[in-house]
Amino acid sequence: MVNVLLEAFATGRTDDLLAVLSDDVVIVIPPSLSAEPDVYEGHAGARHYIAGFDGLMDDVRFEADEILEEDGRVLVVMQLAGRGVRSGIDLGQPAVAVIEVRDGKIARIEAHPDLESARRAH
Repeated sequence: MVNVLLEAFATGRTDDLLAVLSDDVVIVIPPSLSAEPDVYEGHAGARHYIAGFDGLMDDVRFEADEILEEDGRVLVVMQLAGRGVRSGIDLGQPAVAVIEVRDGKIARIEAHPDLESARRAH
């Protein structure tokens, strides 16, 4: 399930991404990882999150370094990678996504700056 999510982000096909997300998915992006932190809810929220990269980054990818299963959740240690639209510079930001699956779909994604904070939060 997580690999399908990462592949959907890599391809940039929103429909593929939404297919693995529950209708009531919650995506939490904290201030430590974004200039525009927010809680995105449902498929409309997921679309809004994805659209937030438009005009800022091209070739946006979430590259998994490690996938761990802990306490019924999946922790994805990864890099958010892409290229600055104006600068053309390759960009990368480490993050850990805590992913909860319900009824075969991803129900919650909560981002953290590192593995220690992700584990502490849950």
